[in-house]
Amino acid sequence: MDHQTHAQPLTPLERLQVRDALQDRWREQVRQITLLLLARYDRDELTAGSGRLAQPAHATSLDAGIDRARARLEGLEQAMRRLDNRNYGSCQRCGEPIGFPRLAEAPEATACDSCSQEAAALSRSDDVSVA
Repeated sequence: MDHQTHAQPLTPLERLQVRDALQDRWREQVRQITLLLLARYDRDELTAGSGRLAQPAHATSLDAGIDRARARLEGLEQAMRRLDNRNYGSCQRCGEPIGFPRLAEAPEATACDSCSQEAAALSRSDDVSVA
């Protein structure tokens, strides 16, 4: 895949905008995790009080939601560390700048558009070959 890019390294203003976006998403993930943990606590309290076991499907989906939210939170924290360490904004696969438009949309992105599209194409071909 062609990795020629017109993306430029982030300007100081763009870095601030991305930092704000990361922090906003981080706060939202913390809120989501808190709500999910409260829901799990409520579920556990209700089932303990009734003497019944929690519905397995609900327990599994709630725990899976907590795991997904924690993984997203970790990705955001890693992005903030990269931003602090000046390792942010470069594709971890090819080293090219990711570009502000992509980072503004997905501040936790670790791949440029070309590498991201290449990975998606490989993933789709793996799904097709497994089917």
